[in-house]
Amino acid sequence: MRKLVASLVLAVALGAASVADAAPRVRFTSLTSPVYQGSNATARVSTTKGASCTITVTYKSGRSSAKGLTRKTASSSGAVSWTWKVGSNTTPGDWPVKVSCTRSGTGSATKYLKVLRR
Repeated sequence: MRKLVASLVLAVALGAASVADAAPRVRFTSLTSPVYQGSNATARVSTTKGASCTITVTYKSGRSSAKGLTRKTASSSGAVSWTWKVGSNTTPGDWPVKVSCTRSGTGSATKYLKVLRR
């Protein structure tokens, strides 16, 4: 009986550890879209508090290097946001915005930004 109880305690402890070590869930709460060339866009996500998050915006010309697209740490409520300027020559269209967050695993989400001609 003691071995059974010890096995159950160990199984519960291991299960709790795997839940705590799960990859963070990443969910967009808002994305400025559509946005005009030369205007600011903002992306907001919800994830695990303290997670380290990166954002990648990829236009026809390639990955954006706009100011503001830096690594950030999620707040105590799990909120993270970025604001950047869409270039005045950015090709109109729908472009992927990918956010990846890491904390005992990595989770990500992608949404599309619609850029309109000014």
